[in-house]
Amino acid sequence: MKPPICSICYKRFLKDGGLIYFKQTAEDIEFNKQFEKKGFTGHPSNAFWFCEFHYSNALKYKHLTKTEAFELMKINKVI
Repeated sequence: MKPPICSICYKRFLKDGGLIYFKQTAEDIEFNKQFEKKGFTGHPSNAFWFCEFHYSNALKYKHLTKTEAFELMKINKVI
């Protein structure tokens, strides 16, 4: 798992903020199947950390894929 560093502002944090899982694409599903294998470690391809300042805005887009969500966050100046 990646450490808690905001995917927008790159701020490191220990509390406040959180991890958001966006809708999986076919590629995400395929990649994330690896976590079922014994001993496999890593970070889900559709999961992103957000600090307390960006979490609530990013949460609005969790029903979208990561590409769709980040594009809309860019358009709406969340990024």
